[in-house]
Amino acid sequence: MQLLGGVPPARLFLALCVWRLVPRREAAGTDEVVFGQVGGSILLLCRNVSKEATEVVWFQGDPHSFPPLFSSRVSFPPDVRFSLVDNSSLSITELRVQDEGNYTCREVLNKTDHEHRVQLLVANPPQATPKCWAETSSSGLMLQLFCSWPGGYPHPTLHWREEGQDLENSSWVISSTSSSDTHVETLNSSHLAHRKVFKCVGSHVVKQEQPACTVEIKLPSLESDPPQTCFAGDNVTLTCRVTEGTPAARLSWLRDITQPEVEIQPGGRFLIAQEGNVSRLTIQNCSQGTDGGCYVCKAQNPVGLRELFVCLTVKRAAFRNADSGDVLVLVDSEDDEEGKGSEEALSSCTEPEAMALVSGSRAQAAHLNHLMEGDNDELHGRVSPLEVTEETRGS
Repeated sequence: MQLLGGVPPARLFLALCVWRLVPRREAAGTDEVVFGQVGGSILLLCRNVSKEATEVVWFQGDPHSFPPLFSSRVSFPPDVRFSLVDNSSLSITELRVQDEGNYTCREVLNKTDHEHRVQLLVANPPQATPKCWAETSSSGLMLQLFCSWPGGYPHPTLHWREEGQDLENSSWVISSTSSSDTHVETLNSSHLAHRKVFKCVGSHVVKQEQPACTVEIKLPSLESDPPQTCFAGDNVTLTCRVTEGTPAARLSWLRDITQPEVEIQPGGRFLIAQEGNVSRLTIQNCSQGTDGGCYVCKAQNPVGLRELFVCLTVKRAAFRNADSGDVLVLVDSEDDEEGKGSEEALSSCTEPEAMALVSGSRAQAAHLNHLMEGDNDELHGRVSPLEVTEETRGS
């Protein structure tokens, strides 16, 4: 009867007995780390094998375990993926994650043994390419460059470069940190410029090519809605949006340029809400004396800052007569003709406009106000605050 490898039973039994009887000696050895890729092949070399060696034996895990993985003299029942090359080196095909571990080859000489220990790491390269992005540090003064390349084992190596030079050795790098699959560089903003490009290059132990990604930093650009108008006592919302900027800009509101460092804080009559790249300043209960004028929308990132004026006009309010339901429209006079009475004001109105004054609704009053501001500039310039009385209406 023959066993696997063509070894007769008696010979195999004798070899096993001899193996167990061989005294264990302390073996000098060297260590080595090799990487294989899932599904690939690997050759573990038994280095410095002597020509005088009588036997070369491979172990997986504990080098004193029995039976060994392979022996150059005795063929133990092997996994078909394992084989010996040149009667000394161990070949493994179709690598699996469970093949990872420590392997030891031992050459048996006449007087001593020599061991060589190999650590096999079965690696998985990341499948996609690195991703790059920029952020502002928590202090708001520095630029942080992020590079991430997840999904690989072991973790990849990532380097940030600018104009072909590694940033790690640059004087404007504040700090450099790595965590798992992400590498972060924190840079001093004094060296930054609009549209400067940074590049992240990734490398992996089982991947020959070095994929890369880039990020371009930019100054913020702003736009707003047209100038707004608010009637005293009403609410109004001013809008400001960032149309471009890397990293994302911090948005804030200032009253005007007379106090450029004093930001409007939310609270009281002022509400500030930001969604993404859009900031909205809501002013409640508009006051003609304090709220009219221009506001400054300020956008800042580590690359620089931009400011945009957003102007607000506050007009005097429209009141309703509680007894009659009539609407009294008050507008600002633009000349010195306030002394002219209500009769002259009414005589300058067309019939529909006069009707709006004496018996109109809010919608009619708003229409009249629109006419004053738009097509009938002369009327707007002459009309002073009007008082509508029962006698006027009766006439």
